[in-house]
Amino acid sequence: MGKLQGKVALVTGASRGIGRGIAAAFAGEGCDLLLSARKAEPLEELAADLARSAGVRAIAHVADVADEEAVAELFATLRAQFGRLDLLVNNAGAFDGAPLDAFPLEAWDRVLSTNLRGPFLCTRAALQLMKPQREGRIINIGSISAQRVRPHSAAYSASKHGLWGLSQVTAL
Repeated sequence: MGKLQGKVALVTGASRGIGRGIAAAFAGEGCDLLLSARKAEPLEELAADLARSAGVRAIAHVADVADEEAVAELFATLRAQFGRLDLLVNNAGAFDGAPLDAFPLEAWDRVLSTNLRGPFLCTRAALQLMKPQREGRIINIGSISAQRVRPHSAAYSASKHGLWGLSQVTAL
C-alpha cells in the first residue's frame, strides 16, 4: 500500500515538467488525481497513462488557474468526482522576460495572474474543502527567483516572492 493510498490530490500545471513529475510520484504512492493544465491533449494522455500504470483514478480537467470561473469549474469537478481534497499542488507557472523599462503590461499581467492569482484562487477554493475535513496540505511551487533575482525577470521574481508570502499567510 502506498503512502497516499485513499488520498486525493489536485495538481495544476500537471501536463509537463515538475507538475508531471509530481503527479507521477503521487500516483506511484496510490493517490487519486485531478490533473489540470491549459492544453488538453498532453493532460489527457498523462491521466490515461497514470490510471493504467498506477491503477489510480486520474482525471484530466483543462483550466486556466488565472480565471476565477475556470477555477470554480475545476473545483466543481473535484467535488463531483472525488468529494474531497487532501493535497493541492499549485504548480502552474509562466515566465516572460524583458528589461523592466520595456516590459509589456500584458506580459506582466499574464505572469502575475498565473503565478500568484492562480495559487490564490486555488488555495481559497481548497481551504473551503479542507477546513470542514479538518485536514489537508497545500504545496506551492516557488523558486529561488523569489530571493535571488536575475536580469529581465521582474514579473517572475515578483510573482514568486508574492507566492512565498501567500504560502506564509496560508500556513497561519
